[in-house]
Amino acid sequence: MAQAAPTSTGPYLCTATRLRVRGPRQLGAFLRVSAAAAKAARNTPGNLRTRLLGMPPLLTFQSLSVWESREAMLQFVKSPEHRAAMAQIPELALRSRFVTFETQTPRVSWRRAGRMLRDPDAVWTPEGEYRRTPA
Repeated sequence: MAQAAPTSTGPYLCTATRLRVRGPRQLGAFLRVSAAAAKAARNTPGNLRTRLLGMPPLLTFQSLSVWESREAMLQFVKSPEHRAAMAQIPELALRSRFVTFETQTPRVSWRRAGRMLRDPDAVWTPEGEYRRTPA
């Protein structure tokens, strides 16, 4: 499915995530929920770009999505698919992190997303730690 063409000239909102799957037994469930969430993101009005990247053999995955606005991104966050994926994180992940940042182009590279993830907005670990970094 083709992504929507921008209806504005930016700035846009980019969200990048990195997640480490617990192990090979959780991989299938993780791939199912992440594929459903990515499809929901692509179908959300205001989504300009959604990409998934696997980094074998590390069981590490990244996502990158670009939105016309914070409101569009929040509409996706409230979707049943995103909520289902987030509810399964404790069973599927060893750790995850995410960052949201502004960009002037909907074509954000994996390299830039990786640099932005070095200083994440939040980090989650299975011990129940969910840390939002101060603004």
